[in-house]
Amino acid sequence: MIELVHSLRRVCNHLDDVRGIALVGMDGLVVEELQLDPLTDLSTLAAELSVVLKGLGETVSSCSMGQLENLQIGTEEGVILVQGVGSEYFFMLVLKPGGNSGRGRFYLQLEADRVATEI
Repeated sequence: MIELVHSLRRVCNHLDDVRGIALVGMDGLVVEELQLDPLTDLSTLAAELSVVLKGLGETVSSCSMGQLENLQIGTEEGVILVQGVGSEYFFMLVLKPGGNSGRGRFYLQLEADRVATEI
C-alpha cells in the first residue's frame, strides 16, 4: 500500500506557497493530510467541498460532459485546487494568495495518476 503522506509531500516539495494538502474520500472524510498553515482547517473545508463536488459532478454528467476531473476555486485568502483520484477520492490543495496554481495542477495530476493505480 502506498504511503499517502509521501504522496502529499511530493506535491508540496515542488511548490513554495502551500497552506495544506489532503487526500479526501468523496464522503468528505480526510484520509491523509499535510497541514502547513495552522489556520487552514482542511477537515472542514474537505467536508463542505465534497458536498459541492457531488452536486457539480452530477450537473456536469447530466449535461453529457463526462466525469468531473478537476476544479480551481479562487478566493481572497488563496486558491483551492481539486483533482480527482479515481472515482472515490480527490486531492485538495490549498495555496496562499498568488500561489502558482498552474504548477499546483500539474503536480496534483502527476500524483493523482500514481495514487489511483495503488488505491
